[in-house]
Amino acid sequence: MRVAFYTRISTDEDHQKYSLDAQKDRLNAYCVSQYDEYEIVKIYRDTSTGTNMNRPGLEEMLFDAENGLFDVLVVFRVDRLSRNVRQLAQMVEMLTEWKVILRSSSEPFDTSNSAGKMMLQMLGVFAEFEHATIIERTKAGMERKARNGEWGGGLVPYGYKREEGMLVIDEEESVIVRRMFREYVFGKKGATKLCRELNEAGLRKRSGKKWENRGLIKILKNPVYTGVISWKGEIFDGKHDPIISKELFDKAQAVLENRNLASNGKRFKNDSDFFLTGLIFCGKCGKGLVGTAAHRNGHRLKYYSCSNRTYQKGCDLPYIRADIVEVLTIKEIQTIFRNPELLDKIYNLVKTELAKRQPDKLKEIDKVDSDIEKTKSILQKYYEAFESGEMSPKSCRERINDLEGRIMQLENERIRIGNEMEQLQITEVEKEKLEEYIDALEEILKEGKNEQTKHLLKILVKKVVVNDKDNIELTLRLPDGDEMRQSLNQPEKEKRQPENVNQLAPTVRNQEHKAPREGLEPPT
Repeated sequence: MRVAFYTRISTDEDHQKYSLDAQKDRLNAYCVSQYDEYEIVKIYRDTSTGTNMNRPGLEEMLFDAENGLFDVLVVFRVDRLSRNVRQLAQMVEMLTEWKVILRSSSEPFDTSNSAGKMMLQMLGVFAEFEHATIIERTKAGMERKARNGEWGGGLVPYGYKREEGMLVIDEEESVIVRRMFREYVFGKKGATKLCRELNEAGLRKRSGKKWENRGLIKILKNPVYTGVISWKGEIFDGKHDPIISKELFDKAQAVLENRNLASNGKRFKNDSDFFLTGLIFCGKCGKGLVGTAAHRNGHRLKYYSCSNRTYQKGCDLPYIRADIVEVLTIKEIQTIFRNPELLDKIYNLVKTELAKRQPDKLKEIDKVDSDIEKTKSILQKYYEAFESGEMSPKSCRERINDLEGRIMQLENERIRIGNEMEQLQITEVEKEKLEEYIDALEEILKEGKNEQTKHLLKILVKKVVVNDKDNIELTLRLPDGDEMRQSLNQPEKEKRQPENVNQLAPTVRNQEHKAPREGLEPPT
């Protein structure tokens, strides 16, 4: 059996729970417990994030897998391979096509069968959700620092350096920053001319590269240079010294606005306001729907419109109220994932698959126990031969040491197999844990921030197709690998727009039920 290992840490090894070497040792122990004969063909390593596939070790592994270098790929956990469900599914599909089996040393699944693939998908969903939760916690910590006037982390703005966690003015860089603002405001020089003058003077960015418009304008827009900290549109007094005055900064913003460099338009500035961005499509032309807004009676209403209609006037799909289709989608998800039959199906599939492996593990333990008894019997004979004087002490000592080492090796192997058997046990506790995960999903969909809700919808929803106002189809990704398509339509009793869209009840309707025509399109 030709085996390859893939190991990954996100940053430096010193701050990782399982270093690259620790992962390798775990994978070695796993292979000893799983295979009578195996060859480690290659060990792939990466020290980068698992949210994208631009990793040298991963790219090399996929290349070798496609060329048939190994038969089994072993990872410590699936999140070492990827923390993105779609990327993980894509890699599993490629490995399957190349006849490579994926296995985890700490998670009970096997991609050589359908139940194992289902289990892998569930693990991938939770890995991605865990990653999103970590990001949210990190953002919360950055927000606390901002409110305290401290730099939250990340790339230190040009003109400053970081000392003991605080921003401190860099004397050389700050001179260039002041020049940028003064020349832009008082010298009436545009970004292109300023960049050219800086580059001709031999002045470079911190990276050593030449200045370009985008980087310069980013500096001109950054309020940090006035001694404040900006966090998601809010401004807090900073603990660092300013490089320029607020008056000069405000004048620079006025010049920027006059030159139309600030972003504008009908669309929301924050794509997160639209939960279904990238998931909702036009049933008439196949193009994606984009978020837009209109004002009515002093209120701003969100809509989805076909991009083909918005930008090219090439489609006649009506505008769709964003709040209606989003609430119906979320409530449909809650209904489906609360279905006891679906929960039982997931639980039983996993339980059945794990139960199939129990007999094999028991046989492995019986074989190891038998080998231990045989080795102990042989060892006892050497003791007897030594005591009777039939063998010299030197000859006995070497053989006895070998046999005692063999017994220790077998006992360690039995412990490893026992640990494997524990992983194959699934109880009502795990079933309750699954229900807790569903509770967490519902809580995020109901009370979570826009970014969290949108993130989960991308995991659970494959697409929403709008054929017309009264014909909207939702396709969900189910944990067992299947898909479910539903029609999203508003109940008859709620044909008129409710004051609170959260009053909409989840429903699955036949096509003859009509969605409300009132209020779906912005006034023209």
